[in-house]
Amino acid sequence: MEELDPEEQFLRDARNGNLEGIRKLLMSKIKEEAKIDINCKGKSKSNHGWTPLHLACYFGHKDVVETLLKNGADANLPNNVGDTPLHKAAFHTGEKYVLLSYLFMH
Repeated sequence: MEELDPEEQFLRDARNGNLEGIRKLLMSKIKEEAKIDINCKGKSKSNHGWTPLHLACYFGHKDVVETLLKNGADANLPNNVGDTPLHKAAFHTGEKYVLLSYLFMH
């Protein structure tokens, strides 16, 4: 299995709802063991221009959304087509209102 750079792993963990992975990478950032921009944008075809917060909102991972926001993720940062994480949360049908309320508070 190929090892991803820290930001690509961060994006993948946000997409997959891997809260433990998100926390581990954030701790690595705090300890200056890894260089990670919490608002990094994906470069692959499947996540081009999306931040970890966009991905977590779109896939309905409320714990990841909350953790990202508490650690400074920008809830108003648009992706490459102008959508914010709020737009992505509105598409999610599960706990949409919980996600939207987190975003409105930030």
